Amino acid sequence: MQKRKHIFLDDNAKIERIANKIRKYEKYKPHALKTSDEDFRLQEKLAMLSIVASNFMMTGHSPTLVMTKREEGDEVLLPVGGGQKDRAREIISKVDFRKLYRGGKGRKTDPLMIVTAICMYVMRKDNPKRGDIRYTNDFISKVGVTKDIYQHISQKLDDYLSSQNLIGRSI
Repeated sequence: MQKRKHIFLDDNAKIERIANKIRKYEKYKPHALKTSDEDFRLQEKLAMLSIVASNFMMTGHSPTLVMTKREEGDEVLLPVGGGQKDRAREIISKVDFRKLYRGGKGRKTDPLMIVTAICMYVMRKDNPKRGDIRYTNDFISKVGVTKDIYQHISQKLDDYLSSQNLIGRSI
């Protein structure tokens, strides 16, 4: 058997190895530092959003500013129209799903369920009297959203969104 010689690396080889290691560890960024293009989970959640939004017939466009006459007689630009899908997309991209609803003994956590609950939350905030958002709805019951789960998630969303608004005002 031939004895193996120890090969010393020259400077270029050392630099190349370190550059490869840096490239390797740049892939493993923390969740907060990843962009939406890099985070494949966010892409999956946004794909689920389009499924849920089409099922609930959510309004997708941003609110349009329209000149409106107020009672005082002056004309003001006021937002008209929905944008429910945009608001849901914003919530989904900012909120950590693990903080919204954690699985425990006998509780399943499914991203589709959480996305559905977020869409229900957005639609109920937009129009509290909307009647077709019932827990007996085929889609809602198949996904697994119950009244308790929805109330838990909506409470967490209320807390999260109120804290975001307070931070925005103090700056």
